[in-house]
Parts: sequence; C-alpha cells; structure tokens
Amino acid sequence: MHLESSIVIERSPEDVGRFLSEVSNIPSWDRGVADVRQRSAAPMGAGAEFDTIAHYGPKDAEGNAGRMSYRITETGEDYCKVQLTSSDGNARFFKDASWTFRLRPAEQGTRLECSVDFVLRLRYIVLAPMFLAMRGAITKDLKRLKVVMESS
Repeated sequence: MHLESSIVIERSPEDVGRFLSEVSNIPSWDRGVADVRQRSAAPMGAGAEFDTIAHYGPKDAEGNAGRMSYRITETGEDYCKVQLTSSDGNARFFKDASWTFRLRPAEQGTRLECSVDFVLRLRYIVLAPMFLAMRGAITKDLKRLKVVMESS
C-alpha cells in the first residue's frame, strides 16, 4: 500500500530538514509518539537507528508502551527514507514498512511530502481498509508539524 500527503511549511528547506533530522522532535508533531530513544550516535544519517515509544499500548519487557524501531536507510539533499525494523507490538501488522520525507522549495517556504509504503502480513490483510484511511492521520501529523515549526 502507498499513502501520501504533503503540506507547505513557511520555513526554508534547510530549516525543515534540520528539524526533521533531529529525531527528538518527533513527539512534538507525531500524535502517536510520546518519546524517542536514539540508538545511534549523532548525527542521524543513513544507518542510524532509533525507537519511538507510544503514549499507550502493550508494554514490552522494559516497560515501554508501543515501542517501534527504525533505521534511516537513505538520505539525500532533499529527502530521507526511514525503514521499520521491529516486528513485534504495533509493528507486527507489517511485513515491510517505510516512510519517505521529501523537501521541495515552494513560493511560501517548503513543500514537505510524506509517503508511506507498507505491506501487511497476510493474517492482518483484513485491516487494509483501516490502514488506507490513515492518510488522514498523516495529514493531521503534517499539520501539527507545520504549527510547531511556524510558531518557533
């Protein structure tokens, strides 16, 4: 499945890229993330890994709710691709999942394009309509990101 959304942020591509490359900023704009744990030394480039911790959900052995693990697989001048690496908890639904963020200069700042590509595990294929509806969730998070960035 492929979902995408975009938004214009009234900041330069450099500012948007710098903000997004700091994974500790994710909880400020992603509604589902309460905390981020960086597992690789800074800077966060290709090969770097991090975990997100949800507000709610089943707790893992360390007491973290909804932990999902990621690796930055590609970076470029105007994009970044992040791959899901965990397969338990909320990640159990996905055989494969990745997010790509692209920055495009826009007249009023930067057009941020976010696309999500994922393959559900066969036993969870009945959830496909719910995941298709999640495009709205991506848009809500991008709107939050816009507010956070434009208010700083």
